[in-house]
Amino acid sequence: MAGRGGRGRGRGGHMTFNVEAVGIGKGEALPPPTLKPSPLFPPLEYKALPLLAGEEVEYMLALKQELRGAMKNLPYFIKPSAPKKDIERYSDKYQMAGPTDNSMEWNPDWKQLPPELKIRVKKTRKQRQVIPVPKQKTQSAHRQGGSH
Repeated sequence: MAGRGGRGRGRGGHMTFNVEAVGIGKGEALPPPTLKPSPLFPPLEYKALPLLAGEEVEYMLALKQELRGAMKNLPYFIKPSAPKKDIERYSDKYQMAGPTDNSMEWNPDWKQLPPELKIRVKKTRKQRQVIPVPKQKTQSAHRQGGSH
């Protein structure tokens, strides 16, 4: 068997990093290393506007906070799950963590919703009591089956 059978892609030989693309020509000296770290953030071109002050702004802020608090109490708000304990106990599965979807109380204004969405409770009719009537033997049935 001659050689390696064409396996592999060779070793070394050609450089994949192009030094000219970085801006350094062949034979030029590398730039000196920088000893100080680069700035964390670039300088801001535009400064942020100062916060507005005044009675009207404070009132709007209070309204916003009240609205956010009310939204958190609505049934569709998904509460974050409690962090898991290190050890999961068997009894933890059966303790109710909070109200489930079926137990939440929601009374919508049905005048504002389409009638197709209204929940209809079907009334169950009382089933008629069927009283079995004992069959009387007729004489013709008695004659036909009488040859025992």
